[in-house]
Amino acid sequence: MDPVQMLLAGREAAGCDEDLPLASDSSGNVPAVTRFDEFLCFRVSDEVYGINIMEIKEIIKPREVTEVPRVPSFVSGVISLRGVIIPIIDMLDRLGLSREQMTGRERVVVVRNGESFTGLLVDEVIQVVRISTERQEPPPAVLDGIDREFVSGIGRTDDRMIILLNMEHIADINLY
Repeated sequence: MDPVQMLLAGREAAGCDEDLPLASDSSGNVPAVTRFDEFLCFRVSDEVYGINIMEIKEIIKPREVTEVPRVPSFVSGVISLRGVIIPIIDMLDRLGLSREQMTGRERVVVVRNGESFTGLLVDEVIQVVRISTERQEPPPAVLDGIDREFVSGIGRTDDRMIILLNMEHIADINLY
């Protein structure tokens, strides 16, 4: 592969110039296209988690919740968001972690849960990252039972690992 083709293949793999056509490859070989998923990264306690952005409706500031009797402890209550009742799941409690103190950076990430929505109370929203599918790994074998169901995989970025959450199981209030 000549240097120009190598440079163009590297730019394509990095997602640069996606709307510009690549120079034709005279050998007939087409560089492999790398597929990326985008994840919203947020902090819960001292750990960074990610949710696929396609599952997110919006991010809002926490507001007063209405408590609901006889729900699991990780359900803080419900809120009305533009007339839609949304249960709020405290991710610290859901993941079995403890809150040291409120910082003012907490947010509620509203995610799709089938035909309805669920709010996830997180400590801080950090950023959106693109992770290639090759850098996404299945959940580690050390996770057992319900913990394994909550994690859809591990994503690797340049400088850290992100625990990718399975929203279908996180939002299922029947899983304790």
